[in-house]
Amino acid sequence: MLVSIIIPVYKSEKYIEKCIRSVLDQTFENLEIIIVDDCGKDASIDIVKRILVEYPHIAYKVRFIYNEFNMGSAAARREGMKIATGDYILQIDSDDYVESTMVERLAEKAKQDDADMVVCNICKIFSTKRVVVKNYPPKDNLDFVSKILTGEIHAGVSNKLIRRKIVADHNIYPVPGINMGDDMTILLESLMFMNKISFIDETLYYYNRTVEGSLSKSVYPMINDIKIINLFKDFFERNEIELPQVLESFDKFKIGRLGRNLFYSDLDDVKKNLDVFTFDKKQILRHKNLPIHYKLIVLLYLNNFMCGVKLLRALKKLKG
Repeated sequence: MLVSIIIPVYKSEKYIEKCIRSVLDQTFENLEIIIVDDCGKDASIDIVKRILVEYPHIAYKVRFIYNEFNMGSAAARREGMKIATGDYILQIDSDDYVESTMVERLAEKAKQDDADMVVCNICKIFSTKRVVVKNYPPKDNLDFVSKILTGEIHAGVSNKLIRRKIVADHNIYPVPGINMGDDMTILLESLMFMNKISFIDETLYYYNRTVEGSLSKSVYPMINDIKIINLFKDFFERNEIELPQVLESFDKFKIGRLGRNLFYSDLDDVKKNLDVFTFDKKQILRHKNLPIHYKLIVLLYLNNFMCGVKLLRALKKLKG
């Protein structure tokens, strides 16, 4: 079994060494490592090449893609996935790191179960604490879709080993221009073609939430949310998904996105695009995973209590 590890790199010079060393130190040997230089114009790639000198036994397995200009995370992922030749694909963000046994443990489970995807736990690293996020097996693939939308299952691809044949045969790749949450689009599409999904109760991926200015901490532009919502809407219609649980979860997803934009986007722009955020209002209070201040600002906005909306925005800004 060959595993392709794809690492998009953009302005990661502070964190790239720990990431790359954790990949080069993998106990699983049959690897293909694809590094996509997304034209960050910093020292990230120089650091990678310096480290590779210390790993002559594995350096030949590393392939580089050099983008002529910054294309964004979605296009960078896409470039790496397109040239991957492994039986399975694993994607790692350049400011994160992994356990040295990660690929071995995921590959063992994939082989044992003949799984199309294997999922492990992640550890979110904040400046003052660490939080382990466990992923519990859903009832079926549509339940998996539902739990991704509500945040009950981590929506990223970095803790998931995915059979490459599924994405290649069905042309499932990130959509250029959707640079935040682009991995959700890969997951939802892929789930429609997966027969077996396995889980291992081990924390193998470390998600860096301390990065200043990284995608993980930046505010999502509203246009990004609009593209994702329309993409998901098309996905449900195309696959004739009408299961109430999934549609309710999609409503909750849109409520979360509306709440975030009410806090961070221009309110006039939100009003102009309100038709994109249509949902069953009953789902606002039923959304267990949405912070209370997000629920509150949505309720205030929908009831035209703009003084309350502006007060919450001001308090959020003060709190940081």
